[in-house]
Amino acid sequence: MSARSRLVLVIVGVLAVCAVFFFMFIKGRQTELTEVRDQVTAEENRTQELESRLARLQQLQKNAPQLEARLSEMRKFVPERNDVPNFIFQVQQAASQAGVRFVQVTPELPKQPPEGASLAEVRAVIGASGSYFAVQDFVRRVYALDRAARFDSLTVTVNEDENAPEGELTMESTARVFFELPAAAPAATTTTTTTTTTPAASPAPATP
Repeated sequence: MSARSRLVLVIVGVLAVCAVFFFMFIKGRQTELTEVRDQVTAEENRTQELESRLARLQQLQKNAPQLEARLSEMRKFVPERNDVPNFIFQVQQAASQAGVRFVQVTPELPKQPPEGASLAEVRAVIGASGSYFAVQDFVRRVYALDRAARFDSLTVTVNEDENAPEGELTMESTARVFFELPAAAPAATTTTTTTTTTPAASPAPATP
C-alpha cells in the first residue's frame, strides 16, 4: 500500500472517530443543553408571574383597611337575607314622600341573577300612579334607598281611568333587589302589595 493510500485511510479513520465522538458525546450534550435552556426560560417566566402576583397581593394588603371599609359599606346595600317585606315598606314610604297616589309591588321568588354574579336577587314589578313630578321623584327615591336596586325596564303612560285626576301618569317597572347568595335559598311565595297614598296637605298660611 502506498503512502498516499495509508494517508487517506488515516484521515478517514480520524474523521470516523470524530463523527462517533460527536454523535455520542457532543450531540447528546447539545440536546441536554437545549432542554436545560428551555427549563431555565420556563422558570424565568414562572418567576415573573409569581413576582406579579406578589406585587398584587402586597398592593391588596396595603389597601386592606380601605377595602374592608368599602366592603362593610356595600354590605349595607346587599343584606344577608332578601328582606322583601322591608323593601316593600321602603317603596311604600318612598311613594308617600313623593306624593304618588297609588303604588303596587309584586315580588317574585328569590333566584340567582342571569349575569352569573355570586349574589341572589328578587325581581319585583312596581306600578305607580301620580303626576309627572311625583312619579319622577318616586323613581329617584327608590334609587336612593339603602338597598342595592336596579330598574331593568320602566314605562310611563297616561292614566286613562275616568276616575283618575286629569294628566295623571301610570308607571310600570321591573326592578331587582339583591342579597347575599345563601347556601340554600328559602322557599318564598309571590305576594302583591297595593297601597294608596295621598300627598301631604300643604300647611295653611300663617295669619298676621
